[in-house]
Amino acid sequence: MKRCNKGILGIRKDPKNQILFSFSAREGEEWPSDDSDSDFVPSDEEDLRPKRKKKKKTKSSEKPTTEHFKEPNNSVKTGNACASLPEEIWTYIFQIIVKGMGPLPFLCRAAKVCKLWRTLASHPSLWKKVDLSFGWICPKKDTLRWLVRERLTQCTQVNLTNWTITNDQLKMVLQNCPELRNINLSRCKKLSQDGFTALVDNCPRLHKLDVSFTTISANAIKEIVVKHGSQLKELHLGGNYYVNFSALANSLFENCPNVEVLDVSNCRFSGDYESINVQKFQIGCPKLRILRMGSSKFRLKKGSGDLTGFEELEELSLGCIDRSKSGGINTAFVYDILVKSSKLKLLDLGGCWNMEDMSPLLGLPFTELEQLYLSSSPISLNYLLGPLLQKCSLSLRILHIDKNIFKGDSLVTALQELFTPQRGASVLEMVNAAETNISQASVENILRHCGRLHYINLSSCRALPRGIKREYKNTEIKVLKSFCGIK
Repeated sequence: MKRCNKGILGIRKDPKNQILFSFSAREGEEWPSDDSDSDFVPSDEEDLRPKRKKKKKTKSSEKPTTEHFKEPNNSVKTGNACASLPEEIWTYIFQIIVKGMGPLPFLCRAAKVCKLWRTLASHPSLWKKVDLSFGWICPKKDTLRWLVRERLTQCTQVNLTNWTITNDQLKMVLQNCPELRNINLSRCKKLSQDGFTALVDNCPRLHKLDVSFTTISANAIKEIVVKHGSQLKELHLGGNYYVNFSALANSLFENCPNVEVLDVSNCRFSGDYESINVQKFQIGCPKLRILRMGSSKFRLKKGSGDLTGFEELEELSLGCIDRSKSGGINTAFVYDILVKSSKLKLLDLGGCWNMEDMSPLLGLPFTELEQLYLSSSPISLNYLLGPLLQKCSLSLRILHIDKNIFKGDSLVTALQELFTPQRGASVLEMVNAAETNISQASVENILRHCGRLHYINLSSCRALPRGIKREYKNTEIKVLKSFCGIK
């Protein structure tokens, strides 16, 4: 068949000036690309973009040499601007920055500025407290080896959360960091019992240990406690599965007299519930300040003798998301722990549904509570929220009462205890009342009397009008005030 010489518009074809639309496109002839087509990628065989000719350099286009300029006597040499200050001043500046924001990523970036800053940034004295959990440094074996040998020789605190660190790597860190006191190994899933037992012999100054959400066993922790228990101040053991936890608990009470922070939340046990002797606990750990036992199936058992209490306790967290794990936490449980805790600042009883009668808590000695968490708790079934708020109205800053439906006007009456004229202005800063039956009048009272308020959550509050059922933060509080007609 004879090839047609005309295109689709009846115009005669010109091989040098082809038309884009043609039914008889011939092989080997491609539509030329425009220079403005940035998405065009040439084939491997040829580049269809026109090649630009290189311009010859003329004498006028050559860059001037340094011989044409005379540098003033009092100026700083080019590329050596860091030398405008003495090295001691730069060292002091680096120390202030590292103290405020940590060595990473500042020191890594500062090392690229000039030779002086690189020398200062590499000094081990600036790498004493290192947090590697944010991903500023790639978690590779060679990188960790170099970092430990070149930077962390004077390190006292290191955070390796979520690192895929192995037993050999952990031993290398412990052997090259003789000053190490605090180590965080939470969520390091590759560590086995051999790696954890390396802490027994290779970390003689251990003060703080975090092994939460790992595969550590109760026996490995027991060996660490026996060896370093007298100097341990913080111990985070949450999120793990334990066999024979009672033996570990007894070892803690016998060997850790100076522990101040103990976290055993979200633990799973081989049995249904784990019983703890409250007398041994209080006698063995008298300096305890923070105790977290939420979402773990614990029960307290009393022995002979009176309760000595935790006089230094400032935080007690027993909150449970899953109600099935709060069965062992009742009013007697909380009362026995807080019987002499007059310094308590934070109390979390969210989800503790076995505390139907909370009236004994009103007789506890704390009066300066700052944070109170009662989310999804039986506080809505009785009229004890008001007396509890009255007890700590002068100091309460954070209040969580979400996921509770209160009887009658009990919530309105309870919130009035925070705004009595005799107590002056409230110091309340945060209120979470989501999924409650809080009224608009109560919301307006909070907005009027809480000058420091910067957060309030009114999501899914059935008694409020549409348009304000949401979360408010910082400057959004003004929007809520204007909606309620408050200046």
